[in-house]
Amino acid sequence: MQRAGRTGTPGCARVAAALTAALLLAPAGASAAKYAGSFMEDGGGARALGMGGAFTAVADDPSAAFWNPAGLSGLESCGLLVMHAEQFGDLVDRDYAAYARPVDWSLLGGTEAGFAISAIRLGIDDIQLTSHLQDQLDTDGDGEVSDTELAGLFNLRDQFRYVSDSELALFASYAERHGDWQLGGTVKFVRQSVAGYSSLGLGADLGALRRGIWRNLDFGLKLQDVTTTFLSWSGPGDYAGTTEVITPAVVPALAYRFPLTRWRAELTVAASAESRFDNRGDADQYASGAFSSNVHTGAELGLDRRVFLRGGFSGGWGTEDLTAGAGFRLAALTVDYAYAGDTLGNDEETHRVSITAHF
Repeated sequence: MQRAGRTGTPGCARVAAALTAALLLAPAGASAAKYAGSFMEDGGGARALGMGGAFTAVADDPSAAFWNPAGLSGLESCGLLVMHAEQFGDLVDRDYAAYARPVDWSLLGGTEAGFAISAIRLGIDDIQLTSHLQDQLDTDGDGEVSDTELAGLFNLRDQFRYVSDSELALFASYAERHGDWQLGGTVKFVRQSVAGYSSLGLGADLGALRRGIWRNLDFGLKLQDVTTTFLSWSGPGDYAGTTEVITPAVVPALAYRFPLTRWRAELTVAASAESRFDNRGDADQYASGAFSSNVHTGAELGLDRRVFLRGGFSGGWGTEDLTAGAGFRLAALTVDYAYAGDTLGNDEETHRVSITAHF
């Protein structure tokens, strides 16, 4: 379960205002398509998120289905991971679930195969839809709504229309070992709907993992949306037939494990670089031309494989990019907590809790 650090009307009002302005002013088919499918980017699992999302070369629990499907071939038992999130009070709900298990058969002649079924859902209720008020707000008749004119929106609040946004992604993942390499892939189905409009999309991810590529150094690689994922919208008006594109991302990663046998502990440090070529510019941590990248770093200290302490940075080096977390394993259950800073600058830290059952 996840709850925002601060709740209440002011935070919800800021989000509602931002959504209102976006729905009112953003032209259809604009460059916002660069962020299509962004509800999937955080993946799931408080353990991975507490490590700053630097999990591509770790990928050894059910959330590997998202972070690197190749990790599914190394699972020793079945696992079910669930996480619920609420942000900005209860305005935004986000759920993640993954069921993973090893299998005694293989599709491509490898060994130690495993598969997973997982899902991400994000829902936003009571979105204020105000695009039908544009003519009333455009008091000077220039065809655009200025910031000054937008201030009059408050006086028209009794004419607001309210809609809901629902975004869903379903994943089917499979992996097997070939020699020293673990290889895997995911097929994903994406559906989004808001205000009478809906989109459908189909995409695929590929992953590779090499444990012990040098001493205790593990190497991971995820090719996200490798086929390019197209979201085709349907609904009334001119927006019907619009296509958004989720462009491919390349995520190379490393993880090093330091055994601390004297204290019956193990320290893992990890890093990954989520890189794209769709001209995101300043929206990402580093950018040059069409190339941009967000660096994720994290560490986990495991004590007797029962107590875990974690920390990291996700896409930046400021306090707002800081992540932290802890985990406790009790028999067949593991409870993980993760904290994330105020990346949106609206006094809303994020707290996540996930539960994993091993059987």
